[in-house]
Amino acid sequence: MSVATTATPLGVARLGRDRADHGLFRARELSATTVLVAAVGEVDAANSDELLSYVHKLLGDYDQLVLDLSRLSFFATDGYSILQRIQARCSRLGIDWVLVPGPEVARVLRVCDPDEQFTTAGNIVSAVAALARGPHTHLQLAPLAK
Repeated sequence: MSVATTATPLGVARLGRDRADHGLFRARELSATTVLVAAVGEVDAANSDELLSYVHKLLGDYDQLVLDLSRLSFFATDGYSILQRIQARCSRLGIDWVLVPGPEVARVLRVCDPDEQFTTAGNIVSAVAALARGPHTHLQLAPLAK
């Protein structure tokens, strides 16, 4: 699936895939500045570090990240720790990112993240739209005095 704001189709390069135990990680370039990383299967103690390494490999090349975990069949609390580390790394590098959680991830977030520290979206299209709005939309300038 390609996501673009133009009428012409966007050529999407497949960056590669890695298998880590019972999880499969894939990356897809959505634009010159945005990468989508998707995980399928399970994220647990056996492969959570591989997911982190996979994401970290890509972060230096992009300004925005969509992390799609909507197709996971299992997500352990080890995965939550990885999300915190991704958040910290993106913050240090100035990378905007959005998480697309599925039911398994949402279950862990309800318990571990009641303050909702991660920006989430219901699907990839919504995540890309949130990134397009960017953090600058949260800034409201006071009107100039006359």
